[in-house]
Amino acid sequence: MVLQLLANGIVTGCVYALVALGLGLIYNTTRIFHIAHGIVYTFSAYMFYTFVRSLGLNVLPSFLLGVISAVVLGIMIEAFLYWPFFKKRASLMIVFISSLGVYIFLVNLIAMLYGNETKVLSPGVERTFHIGSMILTRIQILEILAFVLLFPLFVFVLKTTKLGKLIRALSDNPTLLTVLGADVRKLRIWIFGLGSFLAGVASCLTALDVGLDPHVGMEAFLMAAVSMIVGGIGNFEGAALGALILGIVQNMLIWKISARWTEALAFLILVLFLLFRPEGLMGRRRRLEEV
Repeated sequence: MVLQLLANGIVTGCVYALVALGLGLIYNTTRIFHIAHGIVYTFSAYMFYTFVRSLGLNVLPSFLLGVISAVVLGIMIEAFLYWPFFKKRASLMIVFISSLGVYIFLVNLIAMLYGNETKVLSPGVERTFHIGSMILTRIQILEILAFVLLFPLFVFVLKTTKLGKLIRALSDNPTLLTVLGADVRKLRIWIFGLGSFLAGVASCLTALDVGLDPHVGMEAFLMAAVSMIVGGIGNFEGAALGALILGIVQNMLIWKISARWTEALAFLILVLFLLFRPEGLMGRRRRLEEV
């Protein structure tokens, strides 16, 4: 039982980690608390569902189109909402409120078009694999593999490629990067595209695993935000670690308490970290001048 709960926690943590990496990439470089990341997650799942159920496409091309839909929506939010505010030097609070507005509008639009009930993509019995005393479905294994493949690729791109160096430079000193002549607009499009891609992959895999409803994006966003803070803001390895810990703790405690308390548990963990280790697991304490 314990090993099975641990395996389920790792699966959940891998999904949280993908969403947290995308959210962290956007926040660390633009300082936007991108709550619309939640609707990018939801939109991707519903596009996946539409391509499979309404258009009758196979799962693999539908999956790819669902992920592409997430990338397109993320870039559109940046191009038509955040970038105009950036040019006008609007406060981050205004940007946050506009992001929340986009989330609320699009969630209600999706609920109006598709209904509020849970949709299921794979109604049949999913093939399972036995690993010792643990049982994992094929989709759960794919969720783990997606994280195992995408996380090192993500870190490799950030640390070794020219794009990654520009992204890290934007995070460290955006003003200097602009003075040096870098195309900040194109760079921000890349950032939102990459962040939305990670959310789209997590969303479509989760939709295959447990289904979808119009409000799945908010839960994914909140768990990603908690993971990012627990791991340490500005540290991508920390965000992944925080997500895995959060997923494991939530699933292990299902053994003793109701699953309805898992979100409350996540925020209890957040409060404890904010009180006793606000820099997160892998963050570092900074002087006031650095903030």
